[in-house]
Amino acid sequence: MDNEQKEMWERLTAVEQSTKSAHHRIDTLDKLTESVHIIATETKAMREDVNDITERVDEIEKKPNKRYETVVTAVITALVGGLIGYCVKILGF
Repeated sequence: MDNEQKEMWERLTAVEQSTKSAHHRIDTLDKLTESVHIIATETKAMREDVNDITERVDEIEKKPNKRYETVVTAVITALVGGLIGYCVKILGF
């Protein structure tokens, strides 16, 4: 009976150590899961920031094009107005 009890205690000790090891791994996985959640949240926020920056850069890129179009329109308007004025002067109106 003494050997049987000793064997039982050894097995119980081994099971306890295995259980502690399993709990330690579970705690590590919980920490890892929390870290992944934090990374996912930060990635989502970063994506929103990048989208905002992209929109702002697009607007900045459009500004010179708008200015160019405005200048071309003004030059064409001035030339057409001058041509009409010249025609009116020649015709004597």
